[in-house]
Parts: sequence; structure tokens; C-alpha cells
Amino acid sequence: MALVLSACGAGQDGAAGKTACGTGKPASGPPITVGAIVTASGGIDFSSATKAARAYFDCVNAGGGIGGRPIEYLVEDDGLNPQKASALATKLAGNEDLVALVGGSSFVACGVAGPIWEQNGLFDVLAVGVPRACFESPRISPVNAGPRISAVAAAQYAVEVKGAKRVAQISNRVPDVGDWTQDGVRAYLRSKGLQSAGDILHDPGIKDATAVLLEAMRGRPDAIILQDPAPDDAAILKAAQAQGLKDKVTFVCLTPCYDTTFPGQVGSYWEGFVSNSEFTLLDADTPDNKLWRRVMDEYADDRAPRDSFSQGGFLAAKIFVDTLAKTTGSLDRASVSRALSEVKGYRSDLLCGPWYFGRAARHNANHATRYVTMKGGGWSKIKDCTPAQDPDLAPILQAEKQLGLTG
Repeated sequence: MALVLSACGAGQDGAAGKTACGTGKPASGPPITVGAIVTASGGIDFSSATKAARAYFDCVNAGGGIGGRPIEYLVEDDGLNPQKASALATKLAGNEDLVALVGGSSFVACGVAGPIWEQNGLFDVLAVGVPRACFESPRISPVNAGPRISAVAAAQYAVEVKGAKRVAQISNRVPDVGDWTQDGVRAYLRSKGLQSAGDILHDPGIKDATAVLLEAMRGRPDAIILQDPAPDDAAILKAAQAQGLKDKVTFVCLTPCYDTTFPGQVGSYWEGFVSNSEFTLLDADTPDNKLWRRVMDEYADDRAPRDSFSQGGFLAAKIFVDTLAKTTGSLDRASVSRALSEVKGYRSDLLCGPWYFGRAARHNANHATRYVTMKGGGWSKIKDCTPAQDPDLAPILQAEKQLGLTG
């Protein structure tokens, strides 16, 4: 399948007429239909991934599409409601033109959607896996590491770099999100001969950050792992500032905090605050990351977040496009599913290691992350690719070797 795609170029190339993602001649054939389910309401907005995926698809369409065919992107908001997510998955799967799911990011969809994808011969290149089910499906492969891996990585930093002995956790109680994430940290702590100093679960969308923080402080922690969406994490940090806790407790955040706007939200008091990052640095001067930034500048709304999950949406879309660019013959659901299921050892400078789909029973290809610190109103890298020490990764690592998934 012919695809005119410039992997390292971006912007309009003047006389050559090339766009960031092709020749500059817009796609005009019959559309290739893909879908995504996102949690964009209901107290949580995780839509930055689908916004970035759409921006990349728009860029590809402007540059000639895939074999001259544009990508039609159907995005559905589940509103943090599993029943609605199930209905949306059924609706998408019932669309005979739909060939795959790409770039989604939902707190509740994976558990209900995974079986629907399997029943209908679909594969899901997920941008942001959140609940446990996103990482335990043969039909879903997230490009991100996930909250559990990110939380374990954050705990590793607190324990192995800062010397923490009493680690507490704050997360939401969305089923198979907060509890599953905290299970991972507890397993890591046990491997180091430590126990949790307190595991706090709260309703999504913190209403009283001070109360949540004080509950976490009851166990006298010397470190607290923040495991929420960025607005809730910022609220906790502001409450901690009011309590004067910066020099008494090490706060470490998961990937959601790593956003270009976050330092401005929490202020200079938190200079030196550390966050985990599931992808490369937002300002990394590498080909794929430069393309992500320029695609966002040209094809996304100025208000669309430039965060790690935006990188994930872009990468999921790029994996899909790169895969179809090498696929011969007609592009229907069966051929696209076959092509996606054969992806192994996909490399991008956004990731620490290769991504894959393959015929694995579960997927968590991204399991090495980076660390950044707030500095001068922005972020600076302090530690590069570091494997997560989650005992639950054992079967994943075994499958990677047995099935040759990493290429």
C-alpha cells in the first residue's frame, strides 16, 4: 500500500509543497475508518491522546493519506461510565467500515470493550491504558506504560534515590485503577522489605485535597506517591504547600504531572519536584518527538495539552499508519487486524524500548520509564530509561522472549 510520508520532515516545505506527513496533495479516496473510546467527562478528562491522534491523522490526510485514502476518525466519550463504554464499543464494532481502534484513553472501557473487539475481529492500538484490563487483553496493546508501572517507577525513585522507608499512596477508587496501581507499589515495597505507610483511595475529582492529604499523613510517611490526573495532583501539592510539607515529605508523581503547564499550576514552591515520564521528554530533539510537536502546532488546537499522553496518542496513530503503509492488498477489517497482530519490535525515539502487538495474551510493551524534575518553570531530565521493578511483569517479559516480540 503506497503511502507518501515524511518521517522526519514537518511543516510546509515551500516550493516542494510537502506537508509534515506527505506530499501536500490531500487524500481524496474512500476513507479508512478507525475509532477510539476516551474518557473526556464525568470528572476526568483524558482526551489529550485522541486530540493528538486526530492531529496526526489530519496531517497524514493533508499529505496524501494512505494510498490516497483519508483516515476517518470516530472518537466516542464514555463519560466515565462502563455501561456507556460498552454501548459505544458495540456501536463502533457494528460499523462495518471500521478497521481498527487507535489512540483511545479510557478509565473504564477496556474491561467491557476487549471482549467486544475480540468477538468482532478488531485490534486496539491504545494510546493510554489506565485500568488493569487494558494490559490483560489479547486485542489491546497500549503504547504507554500505565499507572501501575509509572507508580512502581515513582516508588523506586522515592526508595532507591531519596531513601524513603515509609511510602504512602494517593489514588482514585475507579475499579481496577487505583487499587491495582497501589497493589503494584505494595508488591515492590515488599520486595525491598518495606510496607506501605498508607493507601488512600478517593472519589474521582478531589473535592477536599487537604482532607485527603491529612489522611495520607496519618501513617507518618516520608514519601507520598501521587497517582491521580494532573488537576487532582496539583490540588494535593497546593494543600501540602499550605501545610509546609515540601522539606518533610518526598512527593513523587506519575506521568500525568509531566505537562508543560503543570509547573505554572503549582508554582515555584515545588522547584525540584519529581515526576515519572512514560515517554521521552516533551522537548526532546529527536525525529519522532519533533514531528509530534510540529504536528500539534499545525493540526491541533492551541488549547490541546502538550503532555505525555498527547505523545501517546500521536505514537499510536503513527504506529497504525506505518503498519498500513507496509500492508499490501485491500485494507479491510481482516487485513488490518492481521497486519496489526504481526507488529513486533516497533521502535520510536518516544519509547525506551520496542513496542509490539503480536499474538500475546496480554500486553505491556512499555515498561521502562524516565524521571524529570521541575526546574525554572519547566522540566529537566534527571534519570533516563529505567526498567520498572514490578513483579507482575514476569509473564510479560517471558512472553517477549518466547514469542520474539521485541524484534
